[in-house]
Order: sequence, then C-alpha cells, then structure tokens
Amino acid sequence: MKMLIAGLLLLVAAPVFAQTWLYQATPAIALNVGDKFADRAHSVEFTVTRPDGSTTRATAAPQGDGYRAGTVHYPSDFGNAGTQVGNYKWVARVNGKDVLTGSFAYRPARNGQMLFVPERGVRAVD
Repeated sequence: MKMLIAGLLLLVAAPVFAQTWLYQATPAIALNVGDKFADRAHSVEFTVTRPDGSTTRATAAPQGDGYRAGTVHYPSDFGNAGTQVGNYKWVARVNGKDVLTGSFAYRPARNGQMLFVPERGVRAVD
C-alpha cells in the first residue's frame, strides 16, 4: 500500500508540460492540364516565369495508371522557386509543344502574409 501511495504522489508531483503546436500555411498553386478527349493522359511540363524573369520547371506525370492528368504545385514541386510579390506566367508543354498558358500573382496582404490572386483566364497556344 505504501508503494501505491508513493507512486501516486510521484505521479501527481511530476511536472506537466503544455503542448506547443507549430503551424505553417503556404500559398500554393495547383497546375493541372489534360486533354479532355484523349484515351490516356500525357506528361505535362510546366514552366513558370517569376517576376524577376527567371524560370523554373516541373513535370506532372499522369496518375491512375495513365487515365488522369497529374498535378504539380507551385512553388513546392519547382525546386527552390519560392514566392515573391509580383506577376507570374506559366506555360504547359506536351511532347515539346506549348499547349496552354496562364498567369497568377502574389500580392502583400495587410497582415504581412502573401495573398494569392488567381488567373483571369487560360489561353490555348496555337
């Protein structure tokens, strides 16, 4: 009985540590292009041109045994691309041919975070 009481006192006397949770939210852009009438999806290479004029690339591989178009996320799938305030342009290329182009932007928000501004329209490349 003395051991039980000693164990309970030790348990009660042990310091309690509060949990500390870390949180990160990053604005990411999902890019996905597929041919609506194709039997199988294609690999699509995306090139993003950043506000400073530099470019970065990522390839979206087909998913679901080749029946669904793949998706890449900017900036995480584009190496060390990062985000900065400004306008971005992207081009989707299939088998070496440009097929679609679009744009997006990041703007500063009042709370010091980045605000994503979606594209106004995607254009087919002739």
